[in-house]
Amino acid sequence: MTTPQTFTPYEIDALKELTNIGMGKSGAMLSEIFEHRVTLSVPDISVVDGDKLSRLSEKFAEHSQVVNIIHQSFIGDIEGRSTFIIGEHNFDGLVEILGYDKSDALDEKRQCEMLLDLSNAVNSTCLSGLAEQLGLDIELAHPLIASFNKPNSELKDFIFIQKNQDVYDTLLFEIKFFIQDLDLYCDNVISLKTDCLQHLKNALGQVI
Repeated sequence: MTTPQTFTPYEIDALKELTNIGMGKSGAMLSEIFEHRVTLSVPDISVVDGDKLSRLSEKFAEHSQVVNIIHQSFIGDIEGRSTFIIGEHNFDGLVEILGYDKSDALDEKRQCEMLLDLSNAVNSTCLSGLAEQLGLDIELAHPLIASFNKPNSELKDFIFIQKNQDVYDTLLFEIKFFIQDLDLYCDNVISLKTDCLQHLKNALGQVI
């Protein structure tokens, strides 16, 4: 079994550069969809361990006392899961970019729909952009809400860990998504399963 430790610093840098190209295309596409300028950060790509997961939770707590978490799995040439994190205070912004009525910002059912719509739109473009740069095919499952308006104090590190997955065998892509004029900020954490990493490494070798 291949583990993330087999990726050299050069390969990680190359993967980051390719992912960043994909994020640039995704940001442009999302800007057109949402009719607002969308910025996606340069991805932070790293091997996960327990301390890293703890720091992720602490980082989210700094931005919002209440958060929403949406999981979306993907399969194909590479497999894994995207974890999309957004604060409770962002619903007014979501109403505007997704075309809902203003009253929907206070309706829990509509809030859930908005979270799923946003997560699916971002993942469809970001994951497709990543796969395109590496010549890989992937298919997204339907997004699922793992946590709705939950206080940060109740969050546990297991939300970032895939079922039956050792946290030391996970490669994480951390991407920040924001629309500045709406003050809308989100975090997107993409984790890849261990058993697909050799395929990723092989695909990377074909383009560097």
